[in-house]
Amino acid sequence: MNPLRRVPPRTRALLLIMVAAVFAGQELYLRLRGPVVPGLDFLPLRRAALDLLHGASVFTDPLFVYPPTAAVLLLPTALGPASAAAVGWTLAGVAALLLAGLLVARAAPRPHRLAIFGVALFGLLGGAAATRSLFLGNLSELLVPAAVGVLLAFHHRRWTLGCALLAATLLVKPLLVPLLLVPIRHGRFRVLLRTMLPAGALLALSMLLVPGGTDFPHVLRYVVGGTNLHGGNAVNNLSLRGWAEGRHLPPAVGVVAALAVVAALLWRVGRGGGHRLSPVWLGNVLLLATFLAGAISEVHFLLIAYAGVLLFLVVHRLPARIWARFVPGLALLALPGQYMLLIFGWQYDGQTWLVAAEVLLLAALLATPVGGVRTARVRRAVAVPA
Repeated sequence: MNPLRRVPPRTRALLLIMVAAVFAGQELYLRLRGPVVPGLDFLPLRRAALDLLHGASVFTDPLFVYPPTAAVLLLPTALGPASAAAVGWTLAGVAALLLAGLLVARAAPRPHRLAIFGVALFGLLGGAAATRSLFLGNLSELLVPAAVGVLLAFHHRRWTLGCALLAATLLVKPLLVPLLLVPIRHGRFRVLLRTMLPAGALLALSMLLVPGGTDFPHVLRYVVGGTNLHGGNAVNNLSLRGWAEGRHLPPAVGVVAALAVVAALLWRVGRGGGHRLSPVWLGNVLLLATFLAGAISEVHFLLIAYAGVLLFLVVHRLPARIWARFVPGLALLALPGQYMLLIFGWQYDGQTWLVAAEVLLLAALLATPVGGVRTARVRRAVAVPA
C-alpha cells in the first residue's frame, strides 16, 4: 500500500505549501539580503517616475517601453533611495503573485483548494521562471492576478467586468492584448466598445499631458519589433524566432516554427465551434501562441501562462488523464532554478528549457477537447428528474 495514501489530503496539501514556501522564501531571502541591487527592469520604471516628477520626458530611458499612463501609476517608485524602492517593488510583486495563486485556488473545488494553492505557489514564487522574474523586477508580475481575474470574469460570462479589467491592464502594459479576441470570438462587441473606448480616450489624454507622451507610438513600434532582445541578448527572448537567433540557427527556422504555431492555432480555433469555446481555454491558447509566434517573449510572461493554464485545469474539473498532458510543461516552469543549474551547469542560459515549457503547454491545450469540456460542465449543472 502506498504510504502517502495514509496521510490525509489536507496534511499532504499543507506539506506541499510548506515545501513551496521554503523554495520561495530562499529565493526571496537571496534577493533581499544585504545591500539590495535594483533589478534591470525596475530601473527604467523608477527613472520614468523621477522624470515625470521633474517635468522631463518619461521616455528618456530607452528601456521604458510602457504607455505614458503607466508612468503616472509608477510615481510611488520614485520615493526614497533606489534600494528601498526596489525592496518595496519586489514585495509588491510577491503580493501580486500570492493573490494570483489564491484566485486560482479559490476557483478549484473546495477539497482541493489547499493543494492547488501549493501547486500555484511552486510555479509563481518558487520555480525557475519566478526566480528570474523577481530578480529583474519587471512590471509583468503585477499583471498576473489581473490576467487570472480577466479569465475568471470571462468564464463566468461577466463580460463587462472582464473587459473593463482588461482595458485597465492595457493602460499599464499591453501584454494581455491577445485576450481582446476572446470577447470578439464570443460576439461581445458592444461590451468591448463600452470598455475600450474610455480606456483609449484616457491613453490619448495621457499622451497629450504626460511629458514625452507623444513618443509612445515610436516606442510601441520598437516593442513590436522585439525591443533589444537581439544579437547577444537573444537568449533572453523566449519566442521561437528569439530561440532560433539565440541558438545561432538560420532565421528561417524560427519563422517556419512561428508560422506552424499560427496555423495550428487557426485550425484548432476554427474547429472549436463558435461560442462553445471555453473563454479560459481560448485566452490561454491566444497568449501562449502570441508568446511563441510573436517577436518577443520574456521569462516574466511565463508567470501569466502558468497561472492561466492552472486556472483552466481547475475551473473545468478536468480528469487526471487530461491533467497528465499539462504536467511536463508546468513542471518545467515550477522546478526551482537551483535544479536547473544542477542539471545543466552554471553556464546554461535556460532558453531552450523555458521555450520547451511554452511549447508543451500550448500543445496540451490544443489537444484538449474544449467543446466536450464545456458540455460536461453544463450537464452536471442540470438537475436530473427522479
